[in-house]
Amino acid sequence: MPDTVLYRLHFRSPLHIGERGVGLEETRTSVPADTLFSALCSAWRWLYGADSLQAELLAPFADGQSPPFLLSSAFPFAGEMLFFPKPIVSLSPPKEEYPKKLRAVQYWSQSVFTRWLQGQLTDSDYESLEGEEEPLFWLLEEERKALEPFRDGETGSVRLWQEHVVPRVTLDRITSASQIWFFGQVAFRKGAGLWCAIRYRDTALRSRLEACLRLLGDSGLGGERGAGFGLFEVSVVEGVSLPEAQGAEYMVTLSPCCPDGAQWNALLDTRCAYDLLPRRGWIGSPEAGNLRRKTVWMLREGAVLRNAGGTGVGRLVNVKPDPCPHDVWRYGYAFPLGVNL
Repeated sequence: MPDTVLYRLHFRSPLHIGERGVGLEETRTSVPADTLFSALCSAWRWLYGADSLQAELLAPFADGQSPPFLLSSAFPFAGEMLFFPKPIVSLSPPKEEYPKKLRAVQYWSQSVFTRWLQGQLTDSDYESLEGEEEPLFWLLEEERKALEPFRDGETGSVRLWQEHVVPRVTLDRITSASQIWFFGQVAFRKGAGLWCAIRYRDTALRSRLEACLRLLGDSGLGGERGAGFGLFEVSVVEGVSLPEAQGAEYMVTLSPCCPDGAQWNALLDTRCAYDLLPRRGWIGSPEAGNLRRKTVWMLREGAVLRNAGGTGVGRLVNVKPDPCPHDVWRYGYAFPLGVNL
């Protein structure tokens, strides 16, 4: 996987990434690639201007066949260990108690993920699920020992973050009546954070994208940036080789994906599996900051699809609402890793 660069985001303040719910109580522990792409576009406009954003960053995606780079969602890491999204796949665990534990798992360790990609999961790999009622991570036993500093003192489970729901109060501007509401936030432990990968096809964009990423680190990512949320430091890892089964007939995507109508037939057969994810939110531009984007449904990270080959699966989707004076793009390209089913 040439020209893939891994970025580790070490958070200096709590993070809020909106999750589907009634209010702001829910927050994700990962950052979808389309959210990250939109934030990068805002930073690009800030640094290089609106004309450059359109001509140099968005226009190369317009043909839909050869995107200049592919961006993964941001997933947790701890120390040197990376975690991957739970694939949407049916397994055959050796004990009846394991399926319940697997449903609770949110992330797989790199070793477990690699064995699955290669079709080499064994019955003994499931034994590490024992001992926890609802594990968040599927780790091999030796990996669990390596994460001893991240063990929760009370439960003994691996915990890379703390989630909190804090009360907030708003006052009516006319009556001064108060109303309480709640806000969810996640704080990563020291040595843990989020990682994402960019697979560059046009390396000329790299230096400016990394400048945008550093700007996001100083200005914040996600909600409540004005209150100091979402600040992070970036570290870069060169020469990354993400796990993958070479020449595989199937792939798993590390980013939400929105194939066009012509791609669907080539991507699906009876062994594929996916979940649909509604993507919505507010527009971030100064001209339309009070408007919401149109909702678009995407395939969630972890979807397993046929490996159709070619240079890009997915597209940019225009989610411009009618009153908005400019186009609004939602990133929907797959970040594929080959898998042997």
